[in-house]
Amino acid sequence: MRVRLPGLYIALAVVLAGLIHVVAVLTLPVLAPRDAHARLAALGPTNTIIQLPPLKPGQQVMPNMAPDVRYAMCLFDLSDGPVHLRANIPDELWLIAFYTPIGENFYTVVGADMKRGNVDLVVTTGDQSVADATGDSPEALENLLVVNSPANKGIALIRAPLAGPSRSFEAQRALEAAYCGQQRATAAPPAAATPLPAPAPSGL
Repeated sequence: MRVRLPGLYIALAVVLAGLIHVVAVLTLPVLAPRDAHARLAALGPTNTIIQLPPLKPGQQVMPNMAPDVRYAMCLFDLSDGPVHLRANIPDELWLIAFYTPIGENFYTVVGADMKRGNVDLVVTTGDQSVADATGDSPEALENLLVVNSPANKGIALIRAPLAGPSRSFEAQRALEAAYCGQQRATAAPPAAATPLPAPAPSGL
């Protein structure tokens, strides 16, 4: 059956419009003048834990923030080498999520999956050695979690849900004890963490 010329033009126009839409969606985050990392940079320096204020109406620093959650973040920069992140995880509901500068999540640490109450991890790029951040110490490598970042810059977000109003102070203290930065001999580790409760048996 022969296809009429106007119908063929319409089909080609629909296909072309679909391709343009896909390309626009994929390239818009990259072409944006201020990506997620650039917008959050106004809150504090890189390679430092920055505590975000409790959520208030009209003052949402990031999208989808919850009023019953406390947040802290680190805008990491790996240009001068790997970056350490240490934090207490006093609750299995806590998580640490890692994002690229344009806001794409590439790794997440969930409190319920941890076998201990504190997290010691190092963020690197593919061409950086973990030994650069640990001094090649076997003891340091034993419990170290390595996160490979696809970019030199990114965002580490600590999300601390509050199980109740009385947990606000505990969450605040744990976030204040967190550390993010280049390895330093004088960097003090966070205070001893409260052990995580054993997760409930899953029915799956």
